[in-house]
This record gives sequence, structure tokens and C-alpha cells, in this order.
Amino acid sequence: MPARGTTSSAPRRPWFITVLLAMVILAVMAGIALARLRDTHAATGLGASPTTTTEAAAGIASAPTPQASTHRPRTATTRKTKASTAPTSTAPAGPVIVYFRVATKPSCPSGTDQVQYQGRPVVLEWKVTGADKTTLSVDGPGVYNQYGTQGSATLAFPCNGDPGSYQAHTYTLSGIGPDSTRTRKLTVQAKINEIAAT
Repeated sequence: MPARGTTSSAPRRPWFITVLLAMVILAVMAGIALARLRDTHAATGLGASPTTTTEAAAGIASAPTPQASTHRPRTATTRKTKASTAPTSTAPAGPVIVYFRVATKPSCPSGTDQVQYQGRPVVLEWKVTGADKTTLSVDGPGVYNQYGTQGSATLAFPCNGDPGSYQAHTYTLSGIGPDSTRTRKLTVQAKINEIAAT
């Protein structure tokens, strides 16, 4: 019985050793393959790093661009202020009509044929600089009167027309200087009232 046990165990040991050796060889080959894969990934990582560095460098290089754009508006604003201050030093030549306006609005006569209320005249006022005198014309080119460079005038306001319509008169102010004349027109209206018959 013992002799049979020894003869049956002898051929099993070389088979077991062969299997172990095959497993060790496979493990070594798998380790080599893994090592090669790691080297390949490491090489790929090193190849990608210059891209990130160039992106960072590009970000650094593009940083001065906003600074350059912020300096340009400052130069433009300084030029505008210089240009705006230049025209103020030169005064306009010739007469200048500061204002020409109605101080008191006119009105047309009202009431009845028995009791009538006279209309109100128009009052004009003006101011002219750079002139020696002013003239006033009513409804045409003729000169109504001559005045100073600043003043006012009270003028009758005739009303003719149908009741409910408007009467208009045009006044022309002329500022007369030593070398030139400046004019301005002003049209004034008033409603024509109905005079009731009793």
C-alpha cells in the first residue's frame, strides 16, 4: 500500500510545478505590458503639457490688451476738451439778438354795439449786443421806429376779419452794427371777438 502511494504522487508534482511556472511567466508578461502602457500614458501627458503652457503664455500675452484699450479713451477725452475750449475764446462778429419776444399779449375789441371794450396793444421787448442801434418794422420792410440796443415798444394791434378767426401781425427787429445787420421776425396773433348787436 505505501509503495503505491509513493508511485502515484511522483507524477503529480511535475505537473503542478509546470502550472506554477506558467502562471509566473504570465504574471511577468502582464507586468511588462502594464509598464509599457504606463510609459505610453506618461509620454502622452508630457506631450499635452506644452499645450497648457502655451495657453498660459497666451493668457499672459493677451493681458496687456485691456490696458492698451483703457489708455485710448483718455487720449480721446483730452483732445475733445482741448477742441471745446478753443471756440469759446473767439467772440461772434457783428450784432447778436439775445432775445426778441412778446412782453404783453394783445387782444381784439369785444363787447356789444352799445358797450365796447377796446383791445389791448402788444408790448414787445428785446436785447441786442454788438450793435449801435435797433429798428422795428411792422408788417413790411419799412422802418416803424428806431430804438436802442435794449428796450421795449407798445404798439396798437388792429383787428380786422370774421369773428372767431385770428388776426396776425409780423414784427421785424434789426440790430444794426458798424459792419453788419442782424434781423429777427416775430409773428403775433389775437382772436377776433364777435361784437353782439343789441
